[in-house]
Amino acid sequence: MIKSIITINKILSKTLNKTIAPFILSSLLIPSVFAQETRIDQEAIDQRVIKFMAKEDIPALAIGIIQNGKVVFTSAHGVMDRIDKQAINSNTLFQIGSHSKPLTSSITLELVNEGKLKLSDRVIDYLPGVFPEASINEFKSLTIEHLMVHRSGLPNYPKNVTRIDGDAMLVRYSEEMMLAALNTIELKFLPDEKWSYSNFNYAVLGYVLSKITNKSYAQLVKEYVADKYELADTLVNLSDKQISTQLATPYRKDKRQVATQPWDMGLLTPHGGVYSTINDFAQLMELQLAAYSKYNDSGVSSPLVSTQVIYDTNITQGGKKYPGLSYGLGMLKMTPEWGLTTENVLYHGGDLDGFGSEYRFSPEHGVGVVMLTSSGGRKFINFAVDIMNDLLEITVNNKK
Repeated sequence: MIKSIITINKILSKTLNKTIAPFILSSLLIPSVFAQETRIDQEAIDQRVIKFMAKEDIPALAIGIIQNGKVVFTSAHGVMDRIDKQAINSNTLFQIGSHSKPLTSSITLELVNEGKLKLSDRVIDYLPGVFPEASINEFKSLTIEHLMVHRSGLPNYPKNVTRIDGDAMLVRYSEEMMLAALNTIELKFLPDEKWSYSNFNYAVLGYVLSKITNKSYAQLVKEYVADKYELADTLVNLSDKQISTQLATPYRKDKRQVATQPWDMGLLTPHGGVYSTINDFAQLMELQLAAYSKYNDSGVSSPLVSTQVIYDTNITQGGKKYPGLSYGLGMLKMTPEWGLTTENVLYHGGDLDGFGSEYRFSPEHGVGVVMLTSSGGRKFINFAVDIMNDLLEITVNNKK
């Protein structure tokens, strides 16, 4: 679902080291008579997207730009599939992969606000008799918060989740499979001992939320995301009409001419199976920036504020520590020390060996970029980092 963050760091390390040429930055700007700050030029961004897609043979890519805390524009490029070649639009559906985790986090925080659970609650109290009895003492300290911040000790996937890298996950993960996994699972380390990214954390979290509310994860997404924030196209289950008319066909990221399939994930959906559109994705970021503005100004919290709890990832490679990367309640925070940005950036993304998503924003500067594609991979991530860095440089320069 998500590659090693260290691997991504190595791939993208050249991004920040290159100087952005002044003529490139100026080409992204147009004067605005409505605001003191110069507005981003949509045509310049669109041309960069088209050029990138042509170079990397990407069939479809949708993008949204946020400036001054508001959506400046969304645009969509490419085709629904390579056979019919019908153009996508801003309401085309893509799976968002691991960006489903921030949505699962916000649902959890909604339930916390309703008094239905606390972050400090023990997982075994909601799933009694489920974990291995022989090692039950190791699970007694496992909390909801540990799942959310990837400090649980659970493996990335249990042994009964199998998939060939590059292929879609098509075996729907059932409750029987979930219980079988939890009954035999072994912790890699004790809860809260350290940070380690685990997709299964959010699958277990989603399962707990369903047990608490007696609602399916799809129902929870509808109630606490789609309905609350008016994001009608952010959902789990698609109708036959949506599949035939609105859903883009995913293509392998390693062989972009080869079609693959959406992931059918069952109880693993809370970590990566949600669908959305670029219009919804951009609107979500606008709402999240507004929530952060209130939080930073007056301390008013919100389920969309993921950094009200945050831990350093303490990532090391070859004995060297990489500072500047922390993880909150479903979102990563990158500081300049990480080496890919000159400003603080919150982000998450998703990679389904086909569909890909990128979601990056700066609460301090009110700027961000969202992207959805039907053929993702490392260069797609790199492209999003480039755009975000350009937006930040433009914004910072405008404030001088």
